[in-house]
Amino acid sequence: ATQAATQAATQAATQARAFSDDNKRTGFGDIMIEYHPYKDDTEFTVPSYPSRVNESDETLRARLTWQSRKRGIAENCLILSTFFAEQGGTLPRNVVDQFDILINTVDSDWDLYYWMTGKEQPPPPYDNEVMELLKEFTQNKEMKDRTQQPEL
Repeated sequence: ATQAATQAATQAATQARAFSDDNKRTGFGDIMIEYHPYKDDTEFTVPSYPSRVNESDETLRARLTWQSRKRGIAENCLILSTFFAEQGGTLPRNVVDQFDILINTVDSDWDLYYWMTGKEQPPPPYDNEVMELLKEFTQNKEMKDRTQQPEL
């Protein structure tokens, strides 16, 4: 068993080196995607997100309802799931697509949290209509109770 574990670890390390040597490819689940770096002072990189061809509006919104509940830190899960439960059904498709890209490409949970709460300015790819809606949503001017994720 030890030899098999050593071989598996060696294979994983070789694959990791191969991916890091090719700075325009990254793993996204079981999908390899190509990305183009966005560079500013922080060397922020935004991976491209594979489009789901012919995904129906109903399927897209159902998928995002689930994914918004499973987005890293609890704070983001609460914000994203309550936002999408309250507004997802009425958002135009282009804004829903922005939401899809946002929750499926941002690597840092804390960056996402700080952008949504307005503590930091998001980089241009994420500085869009859905981000403005999320910033407004997190202000919670109506003082709604958003301490639990909505029912499915």
